[in-house]
Amino acid sequence: MRNSRLLLTLTVGLAVSSLVLTAPSSLASREPTKTQVMDWINKQAKNPVVSDYFDFQLVNLDDDPELEIVAKHNGSVHIGNFYVLDQKPDRTYALIAEEEWNPPRLQLDHWDYTREVNHSEIDKDDDAELRLLAEKRVFETVHHTGGSGICIYEVNLWYLDKGRLVKAWEGLLRETVSIPGGQLFRTVGSYQILHDDTEKPLLYHWQTQQELNPDTGEPLPGKLDTSLQMYRWENGVFVPLNVEKPSGQ
Repeated sequence: MRNSRLLLTLTVGLAVSSLVLTAPSSLASREPTKTQVMDWINKQAKNPVVSDYFDFQLVNLDDDPELEIVAKHNGSVHIGNFYVLDQKPDRTYALIAEEEWNPPRLQLDHWDYTREVNHSEIDKDDDAELRLLAEKRVFETVHHTGGSGICIYEVNLWYLDKGRLVKAWEGLLRETVSIPGGQLFRTVGSYQILHDDTEKPLLYHWQTQQELNPDTGEPLPGKLDTSLQMYRWENGVFVPLNVEKPSGQ
């Protein structure tokens, strides 16, 4: 009788241990699948997913604890779509934003160039939270577009506000234009955000245009033009200030 009780106790204990060990995989299985996400999008989107060139990720875009879904569909080299989905009470997702952006990647926090990962003894106050921009959780999405003889990369800064996607700023990162007749031009852009004023930060956007040798792709001498545009955060977006040219131009 005693042996039977020991066997029963051991059996129950193993069963409980098995449930504990399998719990994480059970929870993980609740995450949406690629097919589910595509179905949610296609039921609501103006431009549905029509190819297999589709990726998504779960990320916290706002202040609530539930994770949102960001997804991209690359229809071709220069054509695609970007989607944001919000979780509903039944754990399914609703499409809340759709943009005709063709992102080459879903790297959303690139804008925060000040974010460094150093040894904990150096950055004792470091945490995993994204840095806020004027109290907004702002993200970056790159758009790759173009056409015949034109290739363009644009950057979009955006955030969610009450379930709505707000475009805070867009700017040129790179543009290559081939003109019939033998001319080739390239414009390269870059931006930085200054947080000195936490309520009204500044954004600096530089652009440099140069003419290239159409045969070699090398810059032609004396064909360089650089400009600077400054923006200030006003009412939830970056508003352009006076256009300036760097000294020496």
